[in-house]
Amino acid sequence: MLGVLSARAQMAQFQALYIYNFAKNIGWPSADGTKDLVITVIGDNALASELGKLAASKAIGSRKVVVKESATTGGIQKSDIICLGESKSSQISSLINAQEGNHNLIVSCKSGLCAQGAGISFLNESGKLKYEISNRNISKRGLQVSQKLLQLGTEVD
Repeated sequence: MLGVLSARAQMAQFQALYIYNFAKNIGWPSADGTKDLVITVIGDNALASELGKLAASKAIGSRKVVVKESATTGGIQKSDIICLGESKSSQISSLINAQEGNHNLIVSCKSGLCAQGAGISFLNESGKLKYEISNRNISKRGLQVSQKLLQLGTEVD
């Protein structure tokens, strides 16, 4: 049991680092540059905890990082990044619809959800954390993706 918990904790640490780097490599609307960068995590306490630790010591440029948690996709306030935990992946369609017209990056902790509208989906290949990325889905939300981010992931448009 302890091995499973430590593996999950380690995966959450890696995902948090990836998300932090995603935030640094996305072109956010210029009006957002003076506001806090808000990350909302849905249904993944371990990931929210790890992101909170990063937020306490790191900023994205001049933007302070604020981490929020939600149990569901409904009622999410303004968020720059929304992370959908694997246990909540069945709610991807309602999340995409609820966030229509908002400038945010939707990150899924389950592979394959770029096909359903996520901008980035984590995947586990032979025990290594990787990600697939949809430039089209991210661009639809008024964001720009750096070439570096596209090259490091698997593009799925």
